[in-house]
Amino acid sequence: MRYSLVTLCGSYNLSKHWVWPCFESWKNATNVDIDSYYLIPDAYLEEKDQKDLEDFGFHVFNSQESKEKIENTLNKYPSLKKLREDDLTWRKILDTCILLPDKGKIVLIDSDVLVASPCVLPEGDFDICYMREDIPAYRANWKIVWNEKMVPAFNAGLVIFDPATIDFSYLDFLSKQYFLQCKDYWWSEQSAWACLAGKMDKRMLFDGRQVRVLSGFKKRTVEEVINNKYNIFVNNDKIQSFEEFKPFVDGSTIIHFAGLGKHWFTESEQFLKESKKISEPVKIMANEEATLSLREKLIIGLRLFLKELK
Repeated sequence: MRYSLVTLCGSYNLSKHWVWPCFESWKNATNVDIDSYYLIPDAYLEEKDQKDLEDFGFHVFNSQESKEKIENTLNKYPSLKKLREDDLTWRKILDTCILLPDKGKIVLIDSDVLVASPCVLPEGDFDICYMREDIPAYRANWKIVWNEKMVPAFNAGLVIFDPATIDFSYLDFLSKQYFLQCKDYWWSEQSAWACLAGKMDKRMLFDGRQVRVLSGFKKRTVEEVINNKYNIFVNNDKIQSFEEFKPFVDGSTIIHFAGLGKHWFTESEQFLKESKKISEPVKIMANEEATLSLREKLIIGLRLFLKELK
């Protein structure tokens, strides 16, 4: 099996020091088709940058035809259209599903995800595979946890799924029912992902020993990251040195450098290059995940309620 790969990026992000090394690192995913790299602009993309991306090997969706296809589709879903206009993160799921509906399962990956060494991504009979966030990084009306099936602490930095399986009518319903009344829409897209995964029969969570989300905060211990644990009540202190950050990186294969984690990107990349001496690609593992328990519904629902009071 050979996956197509999709990412979103604009000219502003292309200037960041981690982006091109991450692009280059994706070649380490041996079951991703290097001739099937796609890039969807999530902001303004200069002509020179588009040429550089195409020279690298990306098929760039920046034509008027692509833009009209997105607009025409979302005209049928007014709530989704508003969310996409007001919050760039929604372009990831919406634009990808509209523009690439017939590729089968794809790898949707953020431009701050490093694939540090050769590996084989999960294949087989599953519906979706995703990363573990430090916390349940969601925003929605608190009733969502009681009315919808959800998974805890979904992180969308790296997701394997089939765009054809995404129900836009359901997403539009979620938007109207739970998202549009929020004070802002940041993290609402991740809430939607959690609901989509919750509805799927065969949902898989990447193994934390190999695939990690590192935010640069002390929200989780090294053991909690490795064991895919998430926290509700967290330590928001920042990691102050690479020596402190290094144990979170050590032994990993794929890292999402979320938020302040990017501060340690260069040192981490170099450390992993020096420490990885593997001749054969590592098989990336994933495990089944249940939807929210009663306790998780209570805690996450309260968190959502309090967030809207701020």
